[in-house]
Amino acid sequence: MARHLNSDVQNFVTNWVARNVHAERGLSANPGEIDRLAASLTGAARAEGISGGELHNVLGDIDDYLTEQFQKVAPAA
Repeated sequence: MARHLNSDVQNFVTNWVARNVHAERGLSANPGEIDRLAASLTGAARAEGISGGELHNVLGDIDDYLTEQFQKVAPAA
């Protein structure tokens, strides 16, 4: 398996988040939605040859990262 530069992994994730994480009320508090997105992100990364370990090295905990991304796009309460 090829090793990827952290910047390549970060670029992949940034693009994936832009396409898949949308501001929808209540989703950031929905663990099922976060789990679904985490599985989708991991699957898409594997399809590109990016391992779960590489994702973790760049993002840390994937669920925490995706929750933060939802918080960034969520409308202010």
